[in-house]
Amino acid sequence: MTPLQVCETILEGRYLGAKIRTFFVGLPDEEKHYWVSSLYALLMPPAKRQKLAAYFTPPHLADYVLDLMERAGIEIGSARFLDPASGGAAFLVPLARRIIKKAKMKRETPLEIIKRIESTLHGIEIEPDLAALSEILIKDLLKEELAKTKKPLMLSIARADTLKYAPSKIQFDAIVGNPPYGRVFRPQKNILENFKGILSDSYVNLYALFVEQSIRWVKPGGKICLIIPTSFIGGPYFAALRKRILKTCIVESLDLIDKRSDVFVDVVQDVCVLLLHKKGQIEFKKRPTCSVIKIDGTFEFLGEIDLPIGATERVWGLPNGRHDDSLFQEGLETLDDYGYLTKTGYFVWNREKDRYRLGKKPYKNEVPLYWAHNVRANRLCLPLERQMENSLLGFVEFGKNRTAVIKSDAILLQRTSNRRQNRRIVAGIIRQTKVVGGNGFVSENHTILILPNPNKEQLVSITALCRLLNTAEVDARFRRLSGSVSLSTKALRKLPLPSAMDVKKLFKSKESDEASSKLAYLNTISEARLQKMRPKHKSRQFKKVRNNVSRV
Repeated sequence: MTPLQVCETILEGRYLGAKIRTFFVGLPDEEKHYWVSSLYALLMPPAKRQKLAAYFTPPHLADYVLDLMERAGIEIGSARFLDPASGGAAFLVPLARRIIKKAKMKRETPLEIIKRIESTLHGIEIEPDLAALSEILIKDLLKEELAKTKKPLMLSIARADTLKYAPSKIQFDAIVGNPPYGRVFRPQKNILENFKGILSDSYVNLYALFVEQSIRWVKPGGKICLIIPTSFIGGPYFAALRKRILKTCIVESLDLIDKRSDVFVDVVQDVCVLLLHKKGQIEFKKRPTCSVIKIDGTFEFLGEIDLPIGATERVWGLPNGRHDDSLFQEGLETLDDYGYLTKTGYFVWNREKDRYRLGKKPYKNEVPLYWAHNVRANRLCLPLERQMENSLLGFVEFGKNRTAVIKSDAILLQRTSNRRQNRRIVAGIIRQTKVVGGNGFVSENHTILILPNPNKEQLVSITALCRLLNTAEVDARFRRLSGSVSLSTKALRKLPLPSAMDVKKLFKSKESDEASSKLAYLNTISEARLQKMRPKHKSRQFKKVRNNVSRV
């Protein structure tokens, strides 16, 4: 049986085994339809599922999106809705359910209910069987009405590629959906041309293209609500997309999704719910908000989004419930202002294994290789193959071209953080005097290096800078402008940091180092206030505070 035939069999009540029967019997319709869609995705060949990004929205999240749209003024049942990636009808089915409920309260006839659904719900789906599944699920929801009218359901679900589709001239009042995610390697020329206004450095991600199509197709004054990765808020490859959104739309809200590893079946992704109001009618001034959506459907308000004034490529700043100040206020500085360069690690181990060797000492043309797992916060990095005692060191062979070899002290950061880590920024130090062989080093491509700029004076010592980057406050600030677990060199270059003068003052002694991670953001703290927190004698109370800060 095909995945579609399996799903049809289950919806008809003809279960395929005791376990399947036990699972589906008694489930509410909204859960049954979601699990049927998810079962379809899991029955697909993995390569095909990954290509189509067939991961469906759970009911609590779809309901949250529709509640959001209704609160924003969209009338379900009269407004024309489009799901540009309708998949397993994750939004079309709950939309139809709400239309049926409202219509029955108004005592509309079954025929009127069917016509209302046919005229207001629209979808586009590239995979023919998935489009058929959407129709089957909505028919299952309307089985009573269809039985009474004996009228065939004429749903508007186009079997087409959304990125190439040309809808009718009538634009939509609202667009909702959970578009596919994933980078497009070697994109076709027509894609690059058609979407050049939202592409940065010719980097193409599917969800960015769906955002652009939604902006094109929704009416002025209409609403767009999409579930998309949070990477666009700070990612350098989405700079043009951010500018396009701010130019054409008003951002009403951007809500983060909690428990990210369990949101979509068989996929882990950091995602958010983005609500936009397309410009063109009467404009309104509203501060864009941000909340965290819980797994039970409730949400916790965090604060307001820090957006740039006007349509620019600047990153967006998320609130975290503790900081409401602007990320880009006056008086803050960057790594470049401090006199430091940022670059990604050079060596790609799995592509050049022949140049890599394990040993205790380097040969004449070799330098040690530092790995991401060698990084420990505020500690000296050692180029161990594994993080254990008596582990061998890794060395990389170089010929005459040694421009990639680093011959200065450096800060080494993990480029991709683990979701279980408390900190996204983890920084250690490499000292040239401690580098084995004394001829420099390289780091692998899952690391980021912060190096002294030879053409500038370093206004902050490398030790103080490393400690600053490892503070909870800097980590929290970076999270506000980074929607991904991966660190970006461009994002680090733009990260607003306290003035060099404040950093030197606050890290001039060990005790001030320990205290600073617990203080409010460093540029807002004066030296006089710090002195009040540091009594001349080490009282029991002060020791307790210091120990608590150290644990943080």
